[in-house]
Amino acid sequence: MPMYYFNLRDDETVKDVDGTELVDTDAARAHADIVSRELKFKNDEFLDERWSRWSMHVQDGEGLELFSFPMSSVNSNNGN
Repeated sequence: MPMYYFNLRDDETVKDVDGTELVDTDAARAHADIVSRELKFKNDEFLDERWSRWSMHVQDGEGLELFSFPMSSVNSNNGN
């Protein structure tokens, strides 16, 4: 299974050094959504900066950036 890396970026990059094995890019999108919601649900900020400054960048195992999105666009509630 391919590896995907979920990096957080503002003025610097916090790299996902472990990565996650997932079946395809659609699964990586779903995983990114879950991870970003969990991060925002637990805290209003990350490394002393508001989430509005951060973005998530997803790369494949070759280092190619597949997609990214601002963390400010993530709804932290689970919709229930």
